[in-house]
Amino acid sequence: MKAHCFRTSDGPSLFLVRRMVRVVMAKLIDITGQRFGRLVVVRRGDTSSDGKAMWVCLCDCGEVTEVRSYQLRSGITKSCGCLFRETSSVTARQTNNKYGLDSNRNVSANKSKHGDIKPYASYSRLYHVWTSMKQRCNNPHAPNYAAYGGRGIRICDEWMHDFKAFESWAFAHGYDQDAPKGQCTLDRIDVDGNYSPSNCRWADPKTQRHNRRDSRRLEVS
Repeated sequence: MKAHCFRTSDGPSLFLVRRMVRVVMAKLIDITGQRFGRLVVVRRGDTSSDGKAMWVCLCDCGEVTEVRSYQLRSGITKSCGCLFRETSSVTARQTNNKYGLDSNRNVSANKSKHGDIKPYASYSRLYHVWTSMKQRCNNPHAPNYAAYGGRGIRICDEWMHDFKAFESWAFAHGYDQDAPKGQCTLDRIDVDGNYSPSNCRWADPKTQRHNRRDSRRLEVS
């Protein structure tokens, strides 16, 4: 009886045919370009060790991550992990407020004994500078992508995946966390160059304006 479920004298049973169709259809589903939460599918990735389809996704925060198809389609995974960190940050801030702790200290001081950044680092000004830099270079949906990532401007590997590396460089090269808004901004020395330690500095609005591409064109002409 069990064998009959899979094959008849005339060929495969209807049960087996339907199962084969489901397998084939699963392989044919292309979710490139679709959005799942904060993730936009860029392309098909490698197959996982357990034979599952993996998809390369770009998160709204600028991070690139690989996710299994079923995790995206089922809603299990909605971001690169930033959504969880932000949710944890809110909980941490609520807890800090409840017990009278300071949630707005310098990120450098907010480390665990293992050196990891605590959740409320996502509220720091410098962390916002870092994520904004990744957005305009990596996210085609970002408003100013055309002037950065669209022109081929990239972020060095040292900074791309490591906020602590960016943070260390920032404080060692003049970043002022207490400066008025707009008075200490990240500036590329070569406006056609990438974001890297050798091509970046902290500048005021006057320096930024003088270093714009249109300003340089006027000087040349």
